Amino acid sequence: MQPIRVVGFARNLALASFWFGLNFHWIPMLTVLVPFQAKGFLGVAQQGFAVAFVTAVGAIPATLVPPLVGYWSDRLKTRWGRRRPIILVGTLVNVVGLVVMFLAPSYPVMVAGYLIVQVSNNSAGAAYNAVVPDVVPEAEFGKASGVVGSMVQLGSAFGLGAIVAIALVLKQSPLLDYLVIAVVITLSMIPTLIVTRGEGMGEIVLPPSRPFREEVADFLRPLHTGDFAWVIATRTFITAGIYTLLPFLQFFFVDVVKVGEQNAVSFTGTWQLVLLLVATPFGLFGGWLSDRYGRKKFVYASGALQGLVLLVFVVLYPTSPVLVIVLGAFYGVGYGLYYAVDWALACDTLPDKSRSAKDMGLFHVSFTLPQVLLPALMGPLLDYFNGQSHNSGYRIVFSFAIVFFALGTILVSRIKSVR
Repeated sequence: MQPIRVVGFARNLALASFWFGLNFHWIPMLTVLVPFQAKGFLGVAQQGFAVAFVTAVGAIPATLVPPLVGYWSDRLKTRWGRRRPIILVGTLVNVVGLVVMFLAPSYPVMVAGYLIVQVSNNSAGAAYNAVVPDVVPEAEFGKASGVVGSMVQLGSAFGLGAIVAIALVLKQSPLLDYLVIAVVITLSMIPTLIVTRGEGMGEIVLPPSRPFREEVADFLRPLHTGDFAWVIATRTFITAGIYTLLPFLQFFFVDVVKVGEQNAVSFTGTWQLVLLLVATPFGLFGGWLSDRYGRKKFVYASGALQGLVLLVFVVLYPTSPVLVIVLGAFYGVGYGLYYAVDWALACDTLPDKSRSAKDMGLFHVSFTLPQVLLPALMGPLLDYFNGQSHNSGYRIVFSFAIVFFALGTILVSRIKSVR
């Protein structure tokens, strides 16, 4: 299929608008709303478990849905395209799940709503992940990745800003943000659907049928063969580092920085807003610069900066809110640099452009699985070591994050076809 040429910043922005909505959705949910709601249902003594269990439930669809829906999307032919119908239906069901979470009267109902959100959101995301390689010419991958990367920061920043506004200005429960998220993700989908009109209209050539074992082996081959596998490994570890930190920041700020329970949500939102405002220009311009100067050096710088900030957290246990905010700004530089080249690395190394949704679905798992798996693993660890020695669990958990950043930074060097 010939790509639809995306020319100009405005069309790139429309293409990336759904990524704005996805990050407006997930960053506030995973870092503020889910920890706040889960802790409210099960209490302080089980706060780590409360976060761990709900995110563990989401690990199954986060792992299975993207590549399977992507595989289906590559073979789907409709009058509306092969990606757009899945994005539309997945997003509408996603809204239902968000409403269930908002209205949840108990922890089990909250978990059920979260499961609906994971299945539907990952279905829409699997189809959307293939849109960039489908419609963007190879020479513009860096530019498109830079715009997509900036949407990570902007979507996250606006999502967290909504929480801060609800908590500080409206004096309402941050859970009201579930409804705001439902509106934003729906609106953000519309420009992407418009600008990708015409995708999937070309002939879809299916490979000949093979024995089931060969089909499965071929399906999973990008996970262990070629440069695309190293891109997936790099993204898995970098994302693991990020989500070993973010879900527990709210607890860290209360227990170590001593911001107070009443200020925990607003301070956490403010810290991440600073991070994201700093990250946004690095995400936008870094992608464009990577077309000229190469991708890898951005990952090296990203891992080093994010790991260094966590090292300060682990060694110093800072109690100054001002210092903590400044460290958030430094962390934001590294965060922005990675997302500047994240999608460009994947698009550069795709093993088969005709099956981009399936392979980008595997790539998407490297983003979603650490988001749900790491909190599930680290939550009980945090509770256990905090119970053994006051606040020692944060040192253990954040040390794991440093290791993950180091591994992601090192493994990017194994990618041979990309500078």
